[in-house]
Amino acid sequence: MAPSSVNATAIQEILNEAHARFSDLKDGQPARYIPELAKANPDHFGIALATTSGHVYSVGDAAECFTIQSISKPFTYALALKLLPAGQLLQTVGVEPSGDAFNAISLDGASGRPRNPMINAGAIATTAQVMAQAPDHAAGLLLDFYSSLAGRPLTVDEAVFRSERDSGHRNRAIGHLLRQFGIIGSDPEPSLQLYFRQCAVSVSCLDLASMAATLACQGRHPRTGVSVIEPQTTTNVLAVMGSCGMYNYAGQWLHDVGMPAKSGVAGGLLAVVPGRLGLAVYSPPLDSLGNSVRGVAVCEWLSRQLDLHLFNQPAPAGRCLRSSSDGCRRHSRRWRQQGERDWLDRQGARLKLLEVQGVLDFAAGEELLAEIDRQATAGSVLVLDLTRVSSLPAVGARLMRQQLGSLGPRHSTVLLCMGRHGEALWPEGLGMATPIPWLQTFSSLDEALEHAEELLLAERLAPAAPPLEQRPGLLERLPQASRRVLEPLLQRRRFQAGELACRGGGPGSDLFLIESGRFSVLNAVGSDGRQDRLASFGAGCWFGEVAFLGSGEGSADVLAEAPGSCLVLGRAGLEQLERQHPAVLIQLMRLLHGELACKLERTNQELVLLEEG
Repeated sequence: MAPSSVNATAIQEILNEAHARFSDLKDGQPARYIPELAKANPDHFGIALATTSGHVYSVGDAAECFTIQSISKPFTYALALKLLPAGQLLQTVGVEPSGDAFNAISLDGASGRPRNPMINAGAIATTAQVMAQAPDHAAGLLLDFYSSLAGRPLTVDEAVFRSERDSGHRNRAIGHLLRQFGIIGSDPEPSLQLYFRQCAVSVSCLDLASMAATLACQGRHPRTGVSVIEPQTTTNVLAVMGSCGMYNYAGQWLHDVGMPAKSGVAGGLLAVVPGRLGLAVYSPPLDSLGNSVRGVAVCEWLSRQLDLHLFNQPAPAGRCLRSSSDGCRRHSRRWRQQGERDWLDRQGARLKLLEVQGVLDFAAGEELLAEIDRQATAGSVLVLDLTRVSSLPAVGARLMRQQLGSLGPRHSTVLLCMGRHGEALWPEGLGMATPIPWLQTFSSLDEALEHAEELLLAERLAPAAPPLEQRPGLLERLPQASRRVLEPLLQRRRFQAGELACRGGGPGSDLFLIESGRFSVLNAVGSDGRQDRLASFGAGCWFGEVAFLGSGEGSADVLAEAPGSCLVLGRAGLEQLERQHPAVLIQLMRLLHGELACKLERTNQELVLLEEG
């Protein structure tokens, strides 16, 4: 679903307050060791926040462009993880905190491997791996990757690139040292040129907030919807950012702020709250550790104000179970004769319905699986509806498969509505290669409920089952003399499967008495013309009475789902009854209104259940 263009006023006001609170903070100074960065305006100050739902908030100089610098490191690390086989990058660059400054020559004494990809040595080694994978177009590949994370085309600030290239003697020394240890397998200069270019990519706070929100959203850009990074890669990147992203301030940062983060010497600072938001601050004055003074202050303050600290998260308050019901209270839209309804009312406690919602992570999944264990008793029919589940992570899907596979010894039949989660439950290659005998899947809850009812109704045919009282159809309920008056006015119509019996919006001039087959009332939902089943009727039932009695238009299409026939009373026949046999008409009206009252009562019950859910 596309994000709303309307943002939350309260969130904007908090950003405004943060900007006002720290605008007068004058500590620190812009980086001096890169000549172009020394020209930065120390008064520039912008904040941007992007949520995983796609909303973006900003204040101050959030649209002001500056160079990404070391904030590029986690994204290049993500690109390298995307390009290289699993585990190969780890042989070249470690993931351990170094406790050293960003430009320290921090290598393993034995292997020469850099401690992590966030310090310059590790970042240069990571960039060299990207260069090795795409030597002819690495610069374009990297810039396109950054652009997809930002959600717009990015460019390189050529003046800053030249300044870094011409003054980057320490980085150049690190590159040659890595070559000496064999971490870089060839001339390091092309990789160093690429590293200088990646640091000179021009971004704004708005760009960085979007890039951070993409990490928060497991690699999916929250506004474009494009999956840029695999979820597991995102997890690895955030882990390294959390332990190493702020260099020799990483421990204090994680203690005080509690967000994976990365800073850059141009004055940018990026932070991520997984599953929630991305945050970016731009202010050129740096502290003694090379971090933006205002950036650190803003993140500390917002972490407290908005409870963003990763290690200060409350237990989930919402329930994953939207509702728990049974067949005595919840019914399919299949309209049944009185005898069938009586049987289902007696047996309905054996039909268990669990409607699930939200994100089925471990906590929510554990709650659901315990409820499945409680409800799946011997002889029960369990309907499990996942259509309102917004996300089914791999752990939830795996636990669900295991739980469903364990129900067999309890002789519980499970009817599963997977919604859009079929691929998550049974990924390609796993599939339902070994079908679970007691499990059936359905595309809609109504279909599953109807099938559950059919399973219970099938037992009425068993020899030990009590006899099922059948209530006659409409004609059979009339006195014999009245039937003799009415029958000549009825016309038999036959329908093939898929044929419309009547169309919504057409004149409601006919009453249909079903002799055989099955007919469903369909209502259009959505702009794609998709139709939802409102009700279904079989032999002995009837439809069309609302428009027929009210002399109005039909409100929905009625489709023959199987070959069948109906006896049809037209408007002319009704008028003839009124003129010639008013007593028969009154009998007919009483029957129709009585059945309408039953349908309204059932509808009211369903509405109450929806409100309770």
